[in-house]
Amino acid sequence: MPNLDPAQAALAALSRAGLRAAEEARRANTYMVVEENGKVLHESLQEYLRKRSEQPLPSNTSTSA
Repeated sequence: MPNLDPAQAALAALSRAGLRAAEEARRANTYMVVEENGKVLHESLQEYLRKRSEQPLPSNTSTSA
């Protein structure tokens, strides 16, 4: 197993949790409850996934020397 940066591992875990929550929202035919800029929002699954796909993936900048 590669040596992962704890921050990157935490981001990956949060990402997986978000996808699981989106799947649950789809199954329950309900909205996602998300926090954005200190506000609680109720978003459709499609809106949540659209915003998520627009976010840049975190890059590992420590590999460039």
